[in-house]
Amino acid sequence: MTEYGLDRRRFMKAGTALGMAGVLPWNTVAASESTPELEKFVQPMPIPDVLEPDGWWRGGDYYEIPMEEVEKKVHPDLPPTTMWGFDGQVPGPVIKSHRYERINVRYDNSALPEEHIFEVDDMIHGTSPEDYEGYDGAVPEVRTSIHQHGLNVERSSDGQARAWDAPDGTKGPQFVKHVHELPNRQERMIGTYHDHALGVSRLNNYAGLHGFYFIEGWEEKRLNLPRGEYDVPIMLEDRAFEEDGSLHYPDSFVPNFAGDTAFINGAVWPYMEVEPRRYRFRLVNQSNGRTFAIALENEDGHDAPAMHQIAPGHGFLEDVVSIGHEGDLEELIISPYERAEVVVDFSEYAGETLTMTNDAAFPYAGPHGGHDGGHGDGDMDMGGDGGMDMGGDGGMDMGGDKHFPDIPELMQFRVADSVSEPDRSAEPAELDLPSWHGPNENAVKETRQMTLGMRMKMNEPDLHVLNGKASFEGGEHAKPQLGSTEIWELENTGHHSHPIHLHLVNFEIIGRGPDGTHEPAPNERGPKDIVRVDPGETARILVKFENYTGKYPWHCHVLEHEEHAMMRQFEVVGGKGRGRNRGRRDRDRGRRDRDRGRRDRDRDRGDRDRDRDRDRGWRDRWEDQDWNHGNGWGRDDEDDDDDWGW
Repeated sequence: MTEYGLDRRRFMKAGTALGMAGVLPWNTVAASESTPELEKFVQPMPIPDVLEPDGWWRGGDYYEIPMEEVEKKVHPDLPPTTMWGFDGQVPGPVIKSHRYERINVRYDNSALPEEHIFEVDDMIHGTSPEDYEGYDGAVPEVRTSIHQHGLNVERSSDGQARAWDAPDGTKGPQFVKHVHELPNRQERMIGTYHDHALGVSRLNNYAGLHGFYFIEGWEEKRLNLPRGEYDVPIMLEDRAFEEDGSLHYPDSFVPNFAGDTAFINGAVWPYMEVEPRRYRFRLVNQSNGRTFAIALENEDGHDAPAMHQIAPGHGFLEDVVSIGHEGDLEELIISPYERAEVVVDFSEYAGETLTMTNDAAFPYAGPHGGHDGGHGDGDMDMGGDGGMDMGGDGGMDMGGDKHFPDIPELMQFRVADSVSEPDRSAEPAELDLPSWHGPNENAVKETRQMTLGMRMKMNEPDLHVLNGKASFEGGEHAKPQLGSTEIWELENTGHHSHPIHLHLVNFEIIGRGPDGTHEPAPNERGPKDIVRVDPGETARILVKFENYTGKYPWHCHVLEHEEHAMMRQFEVVGGKGRGRNRGRRDRDRGRRDRDRGRRDRDRDRGDRDRDRDRDRGWRDRWEDQDWNHGNGWGRDDEDDDDDWGW
């Protein structure tokens, strides 16, 4: 096994020997090359199931999802791998809801073992009772708190870092209830549900505790996008494996870790068989710390279909963005926990094999960084309040010439010779996407400057920090007013890119670049809940704090950064008298949500009826004119089940 980088304990030993003077031989990243050589593209990509409700509870569908230890065959040449999954699956099944459709979810961890798959480093904040103010209970090493990423939801159903519980029944200091009540009163989106427990989130997610969460709206159905089996969720990750099939992860904390193997929908370097027609792919980067820069290539390099991006996670983009050679963008950059929806037209590529490639090095430092002039890492600035300033001229070379394992290929698409049924979906380049009415910049009440940096103190682990603070709970934090609109200016003073996520809200990116005045990329012009901030850059986001008061986290979504200690809180505060009659308003809102849900379902039924009538009309004309024989499509005598899922 080869592992690049030095962990904290080896670094402190080296630092002591050198008296912390001069150039220290350590890195803030580790990347593994433990995986044995495996043949690529020898197994089909699994497609996750869509979860069915288990019943009805408090006016909405009820789901109970067990967390279990599973033995999963991730590659034909590896022994089974011990992982943790939802409902026996890694990644977990798709939770699919409708806008205004209230659902209730319980994530049950009682079947998990009491000993973790990986070593739990007790130097990390959140692993001992002393880390929780006013709490004197036990902190079991196996504990979970499941967060529905991207939802506008009450604090007690948010799945926050201190709201964990353990298989033995121990409850964390912020735990309130087992069942998350999720109103889904927001625009359609693709998101995830994943573990967020303080001190072990990086380990639980690496073990497999994450899945897809979709909110669908009637607008996207009117776009006539590919659907049914042609609408495919794809989770992009990296992993490292040992010869015995077990997952490899360092025994002691490292501030950034990457595997050496593409892990797509729970399989190592898979392929997908597709027809020569249009497909919709819902892409999620669920890696601990690896950013991907994705493109499609055939054997000749550039002659491959474009990816037409229609959404950045929430809502839709201003316009369709073509990604590929001679497109609006050369590649799709997607940092940890970012999402993207794309439509790919394979109709001109019958019989060909296409590869999804990745041009982003680890660790990522923006599109102009890198050890080879491309994507990647550069030198490290170690400045910060109370720490050791190790940046600037004459600072420490943190591995600009160091090569960490890249993953240049992710998966393959094998295009069949013909289609099984006609493709009636819309041409993606011609889609007229629904407009998004985001926050009003004229309504901004406050502009906040937030810094993303790094700190180092003698005899302490190195820290990635927000606003120079090393404590999740301590110090002053932002207190936006309920219903107010703010601008947050996020300045990255370090040398790693940081994907910054705000719970509760989505936002609009209104500026980038060294002074925050450059236009965002074309595929960032829509509602998002993560903004990637590259080194030396300030990203300006416009955000409105709506519907709920209370404390919510904002953090880097590189999980090792989040754990130590790049997570702070903001608190949405109510104005005078805002708490009065809130229960009545919530009940009224619940009734309105149910009414909207019924109206949307009625609208969907109407859409389905119109689509069926249209399809029957097309089939009648095909049969009358005998088009099917001339076009090689074959007869289609069965009713067209549109597979709306409602």
